[in-house]
Amino acid sequence: MKTNELLQNAIASLSPEQLAEVFPPINRANFVVRKSWLGRNQIITFVNNKNQRVTYNHDEVLKVMLPKLNIMPCWIKREYWSQSTDMPSNVKHLASFELLDVIDQELSDIQNPDVETSES
Repeated sequence: MKTNELLQNAIASLSPEQLAEVFPPINRANFVVRKSWLGRNQIITFVNNKNQRVTYNHDEVLKVMLPKLNIMPCWIKREYWSQSTDMPSNVKHLASFELLDVIDQELSDIQNPDVETSES
């Protein structure tokens, strides 16, 4: 058995809690799926071009995308696919989206509780 296969078998035997310890959530600059990451239950976060924080489970998204990816030359060659602006529309329902302007305002309110906002 090759080292890669041994590693995949070891990862497959881990519980979700153990996977979360070994592969903690990561922040990326863009949407990405990799064949080598399948089975990690990796949580990935990136900011899209609409200033939204997008969080997704890599395994859930990849399983939906695999039928199409398996016939794409770039996937066949590199076993990797990314998109810099947003995530594909056919898997958006698997992700959570948070508008960063709202989050930034909430953080500012928490950090500066004595500052009153004026409303007209």
